[in-house]
Amino acid sequence: MACRRTCVLFLAFGLLFSTAVFFFLGTQAWQNRRYVSVQPYMGTGAVSVGNRTNSPSRHESPRVNITASKVEQTRINSTRTAKPPGVSFNTSEVERIRKWVLKYFNPDTDLTINKSQVKLGKLMRYEASRSRRANITENFLRLIPESSPLLGRHFRSCAVVGNSGILLGSRCGPQIDSADFVFRCNLPDLEGFEKDVGTKSNFTTMNPSVLPHEYKGYAKDSSVQEIFVRRLRLIHDQILHIPAFVSVSGRKDVEFTNRMILKHRLPIKLSYAPRHTSKRMQKLWNDSEFQPKRPSTGNILFALAACLCDQIHLYGFYPFAKDEKGRKIEYHYYGDVRNHRKHNMTEEYRAFQRLHQRKALVLHTEPCDDAKL
Repeated sequence: MACRRTCVLFLAFGLLFSTAVFFFLGTQAWQNRRYVSVQPYMGTGAVSVGNRTNSPSRHESPRVNITASKVEQTRINSTRTAKPPGVSFNTSEVERIRKWVLKYFNPDTDLTINKSQVKLGKLMRYEASRSRRANITENFLRLIPESSPLLGRHFRSCAVVGNSGILLGSRCGPQIDSADFVFRCNLPDLEGFEKDVGTKSNFTTMNPSVLPHEYKGYAKDSSVQEIFVRRLRLIHDQILHIPAFVSVSGRKDVEFTNRMILKHRLPIKLSYAPRHTSKRMQKLWNDSEFQPKRPSTGNILFALAACLCDQIHLYGFYPFAKDEKGRKIEYHYYGDVRNHRKHNMTEEYRAFQRLHQRKALVLHTEPCDDAKL
């Protein structure tokens, strides 16, 4: 009798232990699931390069489940990523990302205002300063393009270059310049940093705030104006993209830039972002598991590259103050710029890291070798 009672006790204990183990493993699997699935539904079918169209309407594409928990200014797994340029891309993932972006942003129609949309003296609303208007002046009208300078364009390899201090000492310049098309953020310094960031610039953004921050006294100081014009010359006959209709505070900066380009007869192609660009980007990311607050310029360039490029390589996207070895990383590789609190750079980095893991792009955070893209 005592033996039977002992067996029953052992059996009960075994069942209790097994239940506890299964419960623990199930909980862990559920928690891990939140970090693995980043699978936006983006429909099927090929995207026409010559005539890009948005993918099916919203009712045909269910919203992406936002299941990943927030990462509050901490590193995500291993913060450094290293993949050689020759690594294969997952073409189905590349296509899925492209269709996802095209639901909200089409560079053929949404990149810039064009001449058919404006006339001399027309008042344009600002995104942030809603009660104020921008006047389309004669200089402005002369530089507004007839159509998107990227209309129908498509590229095999693209480098999207951010401005993080992680680029210092990276020796990534030659690799960046080997890309078919190079995007750069906010008119960054190139001279003196060529070995690390390269010189090729096919599409360069310039927030109007760059002028008062990086070229202090430009309105009256001719020497500062010369430095600014010299930097513009490095764009050559490529594209300068200006979000001219965000805030009225940048109106003088935009007008000055336009005046310098015309005065010095610079062969730059201009594009001016419509005021709804940020809203489009916000809707894009709302249809994902990520919440990067107000999308940064680098975030917008990623979306643009996703529409145009088969292989996206990101450089200089690293939001942390230190690397894995504890070395200090400057916010920008040039100048004295601090982190902008209106952007959640850590969340953007987490998104890019996920896409890197899925082979939709390559996120470079290690020094480069001699390989070309």
